[in-house]
Amino acid sequence: MAFKMKGFGGFKKSMAKQEGPVDEKQTKLQPSENKATYVTEDKSKRERVIGLEDRIEFIQEDIFNSGETTPQQKKDLAKLKQELAVLRKTKNIK
Repeated sequence: MAFKMKGFGGFKKSMAKQEGPVDEKQTKLQPSENKATYVTEDKSKRERVIGLEDRIEFIQEDIFNSGETTPQQKKDLAKLKQELAVLRKTKNIK
C-alpha cells in the first residue's frame, strides 16, 4: 500500500504567474451599456482599471434604476468584472 503525504499544497499551478500576455486594448462597449459611454484608448493600467470600474458602476446604476437585471446586463457585468480582475492581478502592462 502506497503512502500519500497530506499537507501543504501551496505551490500549485493555479497560483503561478499569469499565462500569456495581457491584451493592451480596452474592452469594447458592451450591448447593455449606454451608447454615450466613453471607452478610453489609454493603454496605462491605471486608466484602464478606472474606466472599467466606472463602466461597471454605470451598469449597476441602470439595474438599480430599472429595478431588475436583464440577462445581457448579467453577461456584460461578468465580462467587465473578469477583465478588471485580470488587470488588477497583473503587475505592469506598459
